[in-house]
Amino acid sequence: MRYLRGDLMAVGPELLVLKHGGAHGDAPHGTQASYIETYSVLEARGEVWFTDRASATASIPVLSNFQSVDGVAHADLQAVGDPMLLVRYAVFGSTSGLDTVRWRHRVTVGLGVKMPLGRSDVVQHGEELDHDLQPGSGTWDPLMSLEYMVRRRNWGAALGATARYNGERTDGYRMGHSGSLTAEVFRIIPLGSFKVLPSAGSYWEGALHDREHGVADATTGGLVVFSHVGCRLWWHNLGMALTWQHALRNDLGASMVPNRNRYTAGVIYNFGQE
Repeated sequence: MRYLRGDLMAVGPELLVLKHGGAHGDAPHGTQASYIETYSVLEARGEVWFTDRASATASIPVLSNFQSVDGVAHADLQAVGDPMLLVRYAVFGSTSGLDTVRWRHRVTVGLGVKMPLGRSDVVQHGEELDHDLQPGSGTWDPLMSLEYMVRRRNWGAALGATARYNGERTDGYRMGHSGSLTAEVFRIIPLGSFKVLPSAGSYWEGALHDREHGVADATTGGLVVFSHVGCRLWWHNLGMALTWQHALRNDLGASMVPNRNRYTAGVIYNFGQE
């Protein structure tokens, strides 16, 4: 779940009621509107390992998106979003175990695609919702990932990067190509039959300007930097994970609502060996 809150200024004689156009109200320059947005995702995800180096991950999300402007709801929807398929391969992976004094490294690359299953033309209150609030993008979007992990005894660090190349919709609109970077340090703490893995680090997320018929919208895109604190708990093949990320910096376009917090929680079961 992602929580956004902030005031957006009027641009020229128009008030930005929808970030990328749509319902505008007449307002003098300098008028502010107070925005609150939440983006919640319940995702079913599965991963299959073909070898000790090659795997495929697929997921399908159910979304709940909400937006209010000056306390009045402008969007409130629940819908199936766009599924994703990502194939990954460990191009390098040392085989030393957790309890050895040797370093253990792993570099994994991935290629995939996000498929346009979710709707991208939802209308509420007589207006088509902003592209950010739609459950789907309406385009086939290639994905790429790069991950590096290093461990020694019960300490480790991980660096993960993802990128998405957004396609162009039939109406000529293209959301800005985007990417993210996660860096964390973690510790493995054995507690009987449990393993606790606290972690701390940073999460970066950025996007280029959206484009309409090839023309960039300078009020979109930007960079957000979050702090990152999390914990994973494993008991045999069953795992639980919780992460809290707080926005430290919002370097965004004028029509983008500032990020405040981001939360993730998950339950994992491994059908293979412990």
